[in-house]
Amino acid sequence: MPEELLLQLNNGKPVVLCLHSSNQHAMPEIRRTFMTLIQQNVQLPVILRCLAAEQTNDEHLIHYATETGALLLDGFGDGLWLEKTNTADDTVDRTLLNNVAFGILQATRTRISKTEYISCPSCGRTLFDLQETTARIRAVTNHLKGVKIAIMGCIVNGPGEMADADFGYVGSGVGKITLYKGKEVVKRGLNSDVAVDELINLIRENGMWVDTNN
Repeated sequence: MPEELLLQLNNGKPVVLCLHSSNQHAMPEIRRTFMTLIQQNVQLPVILRCLAAEQTNDEHLIHYATETGALLLDGFGDGLWLEKTNTADDTVDRTLLNNVAFGILQATRTRISKTEYISCPSCGRTLFDLQETTARIRAVTNHLKGVKIAIMGCIVNGPGEMADADFGYVGSGVGKITLYKGKEVVKRGLNSDVAVDELINLIRENGMWVDTNN
């Protein structure tokens, strides 16, 4: 970064920086710029601008997440500006890009805007249909902004993998569920057909439930 520009940034005027790199290795270059700003004691908000020219939405998501997520996890950056450069469908893109941006901000703990779900990848020990159960829980809890719910297939690795969750829904036997508040067991051996309702009651009891009509 030119010394003349650094002097201008340190003149006390309110400025929001927008960093973007066309370098093939953009993320390391932007990180290097952040280090320069830190060394020069430039304390200004920074927006990370990221362009993607991949062919599919999944490829775009991966590009955005790797280029900006790594920086946000390091504490660099205050906001995101995501763009796609190979499409003419502006309406669909804005909806997609907003969702991706909020997802990255939530995953990096930069801005919490929705319920967070922590789920295991499933294995031979999984004691219920993980995708179906996650969908059922999501359907009734996705309005609980900032609440972290873990849905784990078995009691073996589940408690360790969900260490930072507010509530845990863990398979403890065939058709049996154990509910956690943080790291503590609250209800053990529940039948799976009532476990989701019991999870809702547990969230209510801990003052973290919000009715959808509020």
